[in-house]
Amino acid sequence: MPRKYLKGFSGLTIFPITENTLQKYIVGEGTKVPSAQKLSKEIDSAQENIYADDEIWDIDKTVNGESFTLTLKELDNELRSMLEGGKYDETTKEYDFSIVDTAPEFACTYRGLLADGTYRMYRQYRCKVSKIKMDLETKGNENKGAVEIEGMFMPRACDNKLFTIKDTEEGNTDIAWLDTIPGVPTVGE
Repeated sequence: MPRKYLKGFSGLTIFPITENTLQKYIVGEGTKVPSAQKLSKEIDSAQENIYADDEIWDIDKTVNGESFTLTLKELDNELRSMLEGGKYDETTKEYDFSIVDTAPEFACTYRGLLADGTYRMYRQYRCKVSKIKMDLETKGNENKGAVEIEGMFMPRACDNKLFTIKDTEEGNTDIAWLDTIPGVPTVGE
C-alpha cells in the first residue's frame, strides 16, 4: 500500500460568503491566493470530565472551530482587503484600513500533496481573519520576510459543517473538486 503522509501545501482559493443563514449557504466566485507557504490549524474545543462511579464516566466535548495560522510570502493590497476588510481602490492602488472595518467571512479550499503523488483536498466552509502580522527586514538579512495571518475556521449556520476532506484518485482527475464550494439551497428550490 502506498504511503499517504502529507508533504506539500498548495492551491489555496478563497470564496466570499454571500449568504450564511439557517436556511441557505451561498458563496461567490473563488480567488486564488498566491505564495501560500504554510497552513497550521488546530481544533478549538472545550471539554469537561463527567464523573460517575468514582471515575471519569464520560467526556463532554464542545468544538468551536479550528484556529489557524497561514503564512504567505507576499500579500498584495487587493487580497489584503478581501481578508482584512479594509477598502482597496483599484485606480489609485491604495489600501485604507479603519479601526471600524471588520474582516469579511469567506470559505476556502486547498490541497496537501501526499507521498504517493495524489492530493488530500480540503473545503473549509466559513473563515474569518483576526490578525495579520508582517515583518519587514533590511535587505541582506537573507530576506526571510513573510506575512502571518491568524484566524478561525468556523461552522456554517445551516448544518454546522466545519470542513470536508477528500483524497484524489490516482491520476488526480478529480482535482476540480477544489474549484467549488457547493451551496445549500433553501428547501423547495
